[in-house]
Amino acid sequence: MNTRGHYLWKNEDGAESGIWECTEGPSRWVLETNEFVHVLTGSMTITPDDGEPQFVGPGDTVFIPRGWSGNWELHETLRKLYVIF
Repeated sequence: MNTRGHYLWKNEDGAESGIWECTEGPSRWVLETNEFVHVLTGSMTITPDDGEPQFVGPGDTVFIPRGWSGNWELHETLRKLYVIF
């Protein structure tokens, strides 16, 4: 999977916002921060370790809380606007 991004804002406490893009494929996540995601293009299925899969695509907004763990399956190149705090 190839990723790239552009920071829109970042502070000294580790909070940041930006645009992130990644090609299709699976990835494993364990979040140490909160993340707000707004999908601009592409789609993925987000599956928490303790829950049901959720499909998200263009225009969908998701909040992923600190401590969340699970898998993201990107079905195609995904571009998202994100805020980490």
